[in-house]
Amino acid sequence: MVSTAQSRGSTAASQEQPAGNYGRTGRLFLLVVYGLVVLGIVFVFSSSFPRAGRPLPYHGDPYWFFKTQLKYAGIGLVAMIIISLVPLRWIERFSRPAFLVGLILMAAAAIWGKSVGDARCWIWGMQPSEFAKIAYVAAVATMLARGPLNRENVYRVILPMAVGTAVMVGLLVKQHDQGMAMLMLLLALALAFIGGLRLRYLVPLGLGLLSAGVLYSLSKPYIATRVNAWLNPEEYIRGAGNHILHMLVAIARGGPFGMGLGMSPDKWKGLPVPHTDSIYCVIAGELGLWGAVGLLVLIVMFAVLAFKIARRSNSRLGYFLAAGIGISLSLQALVNIAVATAVIPPTGLTLPFISAGGSSLVSSLISAGLVLAVARHNQKQVGRR
Repeated sequence: MVSTAQSRGSTAASQEQPAGNYGRTGRLFLLVVYGLVVLGIVFVFSSSFPRAGRPLPYHGDPYWFFKTQLKYAGIGLVAMIIISLVPLRWIERFSRPAFLVGLILMAAAAIWGKSVGDARCWIWGMQPSEFAKIAYVAAVATMLARGPLNRENVYRVILPMAVGTAVMVGLLVKQHDQGMAMLMLLLALALAFIGGLRLRYLVPLGLGLLSAGVLYSLSKPYIATRVNAWLNPEEYIRGAGNHILHMLVAIARGGPFGMGLGMSPDKWKGLPVPHTDSIYCVIAGELGLWGAVGLLVLIVMFAVLAFKIARRSNSRLGYFLAAGIGISLSLQALVNIAVATAVIPPTGLTLPFISAGGSSLVSSLISAGLVLAVARHNQKQVGRR
């Protein structure tokens, strides 16, 4: 299922070489990432200044979230460039230890961490699951590089991948972070598909996990309340249903062309955490339908370019790493947008590159750095021909 790099003639090689260390596709990918980060900084300020301007807890500083996001953008961009220079063999060597460290930090957060909403997923000012997710993709890419998901590789690939996924999802459930747990299961199924697992096994596995998720949700009253509020928001107007209705109203208010930057009234009250979970609603309200669709186009471009970089890799690790990151971040973005538009029940996932938050932004930029590392590896291979 992995596409190896096609042999190119000297003419094609000479055309690709002037594009720089990352190649043309890598540079376009980098431009899309920069665009998403800038858009995020702008709308973090637009959506957060009503809350930040209050006397407590931000001392009446309307620029508090803006300055914080700008700081983490700088940290994340530096980290992205550094990670992009790391050879793939180093990523292969350190991916599994990094994943183990991530799991340990997640366990610590589940026991001693700080609760945000229903989830206990923060410790030492960060959300370890955001970084463990990157290490998970890198570790699974390393496993899949050994061979396809078939009978010959049960112990070498399938079993380690299944155990790693189960442990991480179990810790997320322990943290009450069902949104991230759902994302990780979807990501695992997508990685299994590109890793060669046949549909006759993948479909029953997916249906089984879906059934287990539904049964678990029905057993937890707070999850069942969220689902019922999503199905009948008018009946839960004083609770979760009120948030869902406000998100839909904020989007509808924007119309085709939006109310103008900074002009959405819903961020003042009504919208739940407008600078994080509901930031897409603010974007749609202020930029309108075309702005909301434009953001979707950027997300699709991010995924397409990541897959293009993956397909050009002559390394199995490079293929699965770039493809896995493309799937991971674009899937999380689509889940966030699906929640904002009431397509699925609320999950609490951030919008990568856009939502306020240091863990989310820095981890997204580190992920982008891994894709650029694959692009740089591809460019080196072209230069050697």
